Amino acid sequence: MTENGLADMRRESMGFVFQNYHLIPTLTVCENVLLPLLPTASGALELLRRALQCIERVGLEKRIHHLPSELSGGEQQRVGLARALINTPKLILADEPTGNLDADSAAIILGLLFDLASKSGSTVVLTTHDPAVAERCVRRIHIEAGRIAQDHTGPQ
Repeated sequence: MTENGLADMRRESMGFVFQNYHLIPTLTVCENVLLPLLPTASGALELLRRALQCIERVGLEKRIHHLPSELSGGEQQRVGLARALINTPKLILADEPTGNLDADSAAIILGLLFDLASKSGSTVVLTTHDPAVAERCVRRIHIEAGRIAQDHTGPQ
C-alpha cells in the first residue's frame, strides 16, 4: 500500500489507545476526539454529533470544553478512548491503557473499553504487564524474550 493508503486504512479501520494519552494540550476534549475525523471533513455537524456521542459514552459530556491539563489521568484516558472509538474501528490497539492509572480509574477504563468494543463489534488487542488486566481478556499471549511463551484462550 502507499503511505496515503496506509494512513487511510489506519484512520478508517483502527483506533488507538495510548498509555500516555497523547492528547494535544492546546485542544479541548471535543477537539481531541475529533482529530481522527478531520482529514475526511465531511459535514461539520455530523462530525460534531459523532464526537459528542463518543464523549457521552465515556462519561465526559460535562468536560467537552476542558483542556487536557484540566483533567485527571483517568479522564484523559477516557478522552483517548473516545478518540479511538470515533471512527467505529474494526480493530482497537491499546498499549498499556491502564499503566498510568490508579486501580479505580483502571477498572473504569477497562470496563468502558471492553463494553464499548463489544457493542461496536470491534476487536481489542492490548498490551499489559498487569496480570489482573490480562485475566479479563478472552485470549492471552505471554511473550518472553521476543517469543511466545504461552497462548491461553478462555477463562483461567
